[in-house]
Amino acid sequence: MKYFTLVIVVCSLIFSSASLWANEAEPLILVMGEDSYPYQFVDEQGEPSGVLVDMWREWSKQTARPVMFVSRHWTDALAQLSVGDADLHIGMAVTQSRRERFAFAQPLSHVGTYLYLHRDLPQRLTFEALAPYQIGIVSGSSHEAELLKLSPKMRFKHYKNRHELLEGVLQGEIKVFAGMQGYLRNKKINKQVISLFPLSNRILIKQVSLRPAVNKSNVALLRQVNAGFAAIDKGRFDEIEEHWIGIKRQKNGLTIATTTNLEPFISLGGDDMPHGLYVDIWSLWSEKTGIPISFVTSEINQSLDQVKSGKADVHIGYPESDKFKTGLLRSQLLYQVKSRLHSYGKPIDSLQSLQGTRVGAVPTAPYLAELKLALPDVELKLYDSVTAMIQAAKEGHITSFVASSSWTHHYLVLQDAWSEFYPFPELEFVTDIYVLTSPQNLGLSNRLKTGFELIETQELAEIERKWILNHQDRIFESRLEKMLLSSEQLDYLKELKSIRVGYLKDWKPMEFSSEDGIFSGINRDVVDVITGQLGVNVEPVVFNEWQSLIDALIEGEVDIAGSVAEDADRKKTLLFSDPYWPSPWSLATPIEREAIFNVQQLAGQRLAIVEGYQLVNQLMGADYGIELVLVTDLNSGLNAVKEGKADAFVDKAINLASTLKHGDYAQLKMSVLADFSEQHSHFGVHPSLAKFIPLMNLAIKTLDQTKRQAIYQNWIQPVAIAPRESDTVKWCLSIILFLLLLVASLFVFRLLLAKERVKRSQLESQLSKLTNYDPMTGLANRCLLDDRLKQAVLLHSREQASFGVLFIDIGELKPVNKEMGHNVGDKLLKLVAEEMSGCIRRSDTLARFGSNEFVVILNKTKDLDLVCQVADTIIINLAKSFDCEDTKLNVRVSIGIAMFPADGDNVVELLKSADKLMYRAKQSGGNCYKSS
Repeated sequence: MKYFTLVIVVCSLIFSSASLWANEAEPLILVMGEDSYPYQFVDEQGEPSGVLVDMWREWSKQTARPVMFVSRHWTDALAQLSVGDADLHIGMAVTQSRRERFAFAQPLSHVGTYLYLHRDLPQRLTFEALAPYQIGIVSGSSHEAELLKLSPKMRFKHYKNRHELLEGVLQGEIKVFAGMQGYLRNKKINKQVISLFPLSNRILIKQVSLRPAVNKSNVALLRQVNAGFAAIDKGRFDEIEEHWIGIKRQKNGLTIATTTNLEPFISLGGDDMPHGLYVDIWSLWSEKTGIPISFVTSEINQSLDQVKSGKADVHIGYPESDKFKTGLLRSQLLYQVKSRLHSYGKPIDSLQSLQGTRVGAVPTAPYLAELKLALPDVELKLYDSVTAMIQAAKEGHITSFVASSSWTHHYLVLQDAWSEFYPFPELEFVTDIYVLTSPQNLGLSNRLKTGFELIETQELAEIERKWILNHQDRIFESRLEKMLLSSEQLDYLKELKSIRVGYLKDWKPMEFSSEDGIFSGINRDVVDVITGQLGVNVEPVVFNEWQSLIDALIEGEVDIAGSVAEDADRKKTLLFSDPYWPSPWSLATPIEREAIFNVQQLAGQRLAIVEGYQLVNQLMGADYGIELVLVTDLNSGLNAVKEGKADAFVDKAINLASTLKHGDYAQLKMSVLADFSEQHSHFGVHPSLAKFIPLMNLAIKTLDQTKRQAIYQNWIQPVAIAPRESDTVKWCLSIILFLLLLVASLFVFRLLLAKERVKRSQLESQLSKLTNYDPMTGLANRCLLDDRLKQAVLLHSREQASFGVLFIDIGELKPVNKEMGHNVGDKLLKLVAEEMSGCIRRSDTLARFGSNEFVVILNKTKDLDLVCQVADTIIINLAKSFDCEDTKLNVRVSIGIAMFPADGDNVVELLKSADKLMYRAKQSGGNCYKSS
């Protein structure tokens, strides 16, 4: 019996071991986020990657348990784990709601979560001050719970995943969004986001731990997970994080080893802190990446040893070369130092004049071989430092020396000896200065490169101008002026030789033919910049009409044309350059009409527009209710308005302003269309020149603000017109006649002037009232409403406050007008307006928006409840009967409520939001209000 029992126990153990082995042979299903770079994401090949993925792969090796990664959106990943379709989540932040559903292992990594603020918002805002703004977050992320703990009043805009969130960020949908620290995988998007949302503006939400999660019922698996990770060497975790993040997990920034006494590149200031060109470049890198930096100073060889030993992460900048190798990795080209010949006492006439003389140099200079080739007939004498060479030159031991031009210039100015030395600019050597890191830390090298890619050349040029006195020694400034092209690109440009540029004959100031028939204007200057950079000739081709120009471009009769808007239809037949000039659309209307700032105000009116403009399709495709009047050119459009054939004319603001100013159009005025104020001009390019577009874009990048301003001022200045001879005679006669009559008319003039002042004051008052107020109700009209709304947006943005907009529709007026006549309807409308005026404060604005539509601006309303109370008051007061012509009449009121900035950060968005909500109230039967 004893042996039988033993056999049963042994068999049981065998079967249980086999069962355990079978279970452990099955791969664990690990669910993960698909776009949380660099912690957990799917790469370009569709493979799971990131910090946590590599840590789990180490766990799999350690435990001999296979794993399978499944990527999902955050909400889907949590749902999959919750229902048991996955065994584990590879790592997430712990929140109260998640703690109720899952059990968590020990943390694998830590990450900071931040609120990223738009550059237009003030710095150092508190969480409470962000209450008026919608905060963009990924649905299912931990950010929402953490932010509500900090400020319960926060409002959120949810996005399905990180990609959609970033699209919303770049499209201007939100001014604030929540995210993890780090950088984005897409370098182009990363650069765009950081330029709009500087890391210096971000606010720390919380430092969170990323922990694997399992269902609460699976405690055994949790113990296995913890045991497996505990058995892995912590140094391996450090290597993984260094690979992906570039910084060791125990550190909060970079330690940069640097030498000193290399003015103006590096030196110690009076505060014992490093200063100089290299220091400022690194400070800008830190600002762009959000990674803190600190400097450790020592002698040059010791600074290199600190990087080799791991006491410092990076060397600030060293002239590493193939001749002088340090054994460190060249991670980034930081700068290029120019070295030149300097002579004492008198300038060098030519290199031949140095034959038989002695020239000084430093032994570590990487250009020594080049120097010997350039000066084969001189004796080179080596010195330990530039200071020693300067002293040797003064004492006559050498006639000249080669050294860093900037360093020498700086030193000689400080020693008041600059006038005694003469640089020879015709002989120049360029030394590359590299950022050096440990060869083993490729992750750090990649992180450094990513950070430097965020810096614009213009920003580096501004730093350089601060430290490098001689413009000939500046590297970045010269890069703004010239372009580096490949041999293939240069060959293409040689074959191209010239391009045919189509332009309009009379479209000032963008493009036109001068009196001599020469292609002129802003577009000509931009074309000259492009062709000058690329060495291509221009063949101008003039057109009288815009449509003819576009047709010729499509047919290939010209190669490029300026000021072409990029849209989906044109992209089917044309290619486009990057934008090069802002080109908002504006309206010209009769001077007596109220100003128009958005397209909706043109409903039911005739709008003149040049045939072929891309805006024609947009206006026809949308339901604006506008009758389009097609014209051939700008002057034809203005004449159509002048002669009453159209109610308004739309064209580019810069051209419209110039023509109205210099043409015979005193009875017309201009207003900018807010709907289309962010438009930019592109060059339209025929597809046969596809290879030319990348080269054009490189040249367009050299158009900095200074160049654009110079071009603008060149063509916007008013043109002086020389008077004709007959005009001169007329003016002379007029002046003589005026002088003869002056004494006789002076007394009468003074009397008339007094009367004229009174009359003018009365007319101005009447004109102001007609311009800004509705003649029937006496309320503000749409012109004044637009102005008040713009002022409200500016004021409340500056003060970080909110305000409300009510869009009110008064129903039941049409039956009154039809049955009792418009006089009764107008009287009823006046009574309604008077009643609504009594429902708001004097500091608020009530405006008539349309025939039976009104808008209310409620300034400085702290929350939605106050706005709703006003809406309730209006509905209650308008629910009563009104006495009109001995008849009791009733109206039905529908109100839409929009809040700034939650429902819109600008005038157009606020009115759109309020209008939509008003229609929802109207569809609900009226006598109610709707809010978002």
